[in-house]
Amino acid sequence: MLDRIDLATLVEASDLFTPADIEFAARKGSQGALETAVYGDLDKQPQMGGPTTGDYVTALAETRPTLTNAIVADFTEDIATIARL
Repeated sequence: MLDRIDLATLVEASDLFTPADIEFAARKGSQGALETAVYGDLDKQPQMGGPTTGDYVTALAETRPTLTNAIVADFTEDIATIARL
């Protein structure tokens, strides 16, 4: 099953995602793959063997990350300003 998943692609697609965002997208991708396997899709054959990288990338694309570049910049600035040495 792991040979169906490209981790590097998923890491790239999940930039600015929190662990909770990733968990939500993973559940969404798995659910989508299950629905396709059970109910089929007129545009593609039902897939067998579980979710693929494409299922997860689609779910990630449909999920808004919690973080923004501004939040990351503020956090980085806070670390530089108030971090203990």
